[in-house]
Amino acid sequence: MKNYLFLTKDGFTYDGSNYETNNLQLLGTGVGNDILEAFVSFKYNQSYLLNQSFKDIFAVEYVGDFIMNLEL
Repeated sequence: MKNYLFLTKDGFTYDGSNYETNNLQLLGTGVGNDILEAFVSFKYNQSYLLNQSFKDIFAVEYVGDFIMNLEL
């Protein structure tokens, strides 16, 4: 099984200085033998997102561990 992150470029956020900035929002993860199976898994496990209006969703396959708490 392959693991995928599902993200969107829809929307924006504010940085620590309250400046508006574009961002990527992590919507969730999905697991499947291919990206389409993983997308079905993603939609099932994050079904609350079906009420949202995200239009531009994309996926990235990931392998291995995450690195957490990085800071610029």
